[in-house]
Amino acid sequence: MKLGARGGSLTVISETDVERIYRASLDLLMDPGFYSESDLFLDIFSKGGAMVDRSARTIRVPEELVDWAIQSAPKSFTLHGRNDPAMDLRIELGNTFFGMGGTSEPLFWDYELRRSRQPTKQDMVNNTRVGHALPHINFVQTLCMSGDMPIGHTFFHDFDAIFRNTTKPTVLNVLERPFTQSLLAIAAAASGGEEVLRQKPSVLAMVTPVSPFKIAIMNEGIIDAVMAGVPIMYSPGPLMGATAPATVAGTVVLTNAEVLFGIVLTQLIKQGAAVVLKPDTDVFDMKTAQVTYGSPEQDLGKVAMVQLAKQYGLPIYGLGGGVDSKLPDAQAAAEAMETLLMVSLSGMTMCQSLGTLAFGMYGSPEMTVMCDEMVFMIKRILDGFEVNDDTLALDVIRKAGFEGNFLKQAHTARHFRKEMFFPSLFRRQTSDEWIKAGSKAIDQIAHEKVLHILDKAIPIELPPGADTELERALQHAMDSHPA
Repeated sequence: MKLGARGGSLTVISETDVERIYRASLDLLMDPGFYSESDLFLDIFSKGGAMVDRSARTIRVPEELVDWAIQSAPKSFTLHGRNDPAMDLRIELGNTFFGMGGTSEPLFWDYELRRSRQPTKQDMVNNTRVGHALPHINFVQTLCMSGDMPIGHTFFHDFDAIFRNTTKPTVLNVLERPFTQSLLAIAAAASGGEEVLRQKPSVLAMVTPVSPFKIAIMNEGIIDAVMAGVPIMYSPGPLMGATAPATVAGTVVLTNAEVLFGIVLTQLIKQGAAVVLKPDTDVFDMKTAQVTYGSPEQDLGKVAMVQLAKQYGLPIYGLGGGVDSKLPDAQAAAEAMETLLMVSLSGMTMCQSLGTLAFGMYGSPEMTVMCDEMVFMIKRILDGFEVNDDTLALDVIRKAGFEGNFLKQAHTARHFRKEMFFPSLFRRQTSDEWIKAGSKAIDQIAHEKVLHILDKAIPIELPPGADTELERALQHAMDSHPA
């Protein structure tokens, strides 16, 4: 089992501010409360002790119900590799994991064409294989979609590609109940059956409500996901300046109120169900009308949300590595390193979107390879360094004396491999060595690594009988949901 990198303790607000935001969030849960399109959710909250007005379709959640839900939710759980214990992740505060991609992006960055294009299922397969091969990618999501498949079936083909080409955990999209049931059936088939999925869940179920303060009929699939034993990620996404206030504090308090609502909902469906906070403190860019991925104020909001998650003791998932840049260039690297370093230093449990470009419109395996190297560097930072008599090395310093040659010291031979970072992808050549090697930019080197991975990649081995069951589940999903 992987325990992940040790998340840091970066903060951007005081403990007093954390408490003030929490109290303000509780106020919003009561006034205005939440609007529900779904009678099922009205029933669940009414039975659970919330204040439900059926004529206005509103739900008001009292503080004691929030406190109960926070205490009820598990503080840690195992997110399993599919039939692969080496890929198991211990999800809890203090551990930090990194994931490729996000939800199914409509386009794909083609390195050879140097532009985005419509993706295919084979692109999905290739991206998944790259994510599976990279050592610092802990969970795998989509970098594109199966765009050559019928529109109503693309999600089903996306996850068929994922389940056949990686054993790393992934994230399912939770929508209306029939759709969610079909996806859960596909996940169960790939896992070796419903009971295997229940006992060893290898997927998170992402629920996306309508911000601000609205839960829709399309969110009803959360009920099926909880009952299937799949951990829930409740993922509100208010847009700072558009569907949320144009202040970081206002966006954080609104987002936090929605996250708390999701925790309560999950626990009312089934007490003790695993839940991960997924607050997207998104920013609406006033110049371009785009949702930013690499903005500093978004990172401030995410770090503040990590501080709130620590108060609740619950794991938290958020964007880290996704960028606004349109290709894997210097802007992309700068934006990715900023977000990855910020959320890692704050102690984010799961960081998503490595390899994603253009506000989430498409992804790039080359960018994923570069992000994998960034995570490698960040892990060294998170490891910190030890201070003791041996590492202070006073005797070694005195022995080297005024000559100052530490290369011949046994202490150097004993410590340099542990203390010093040696890059895997990035190069430390001299200028002459670099020219002799072809004067390659880092995206070229990343592209060569992608080609090397794909040249050797093969589908993963499924449990006995799972191949047939996965094909049957895929066909049943397509038959049940006409394109």
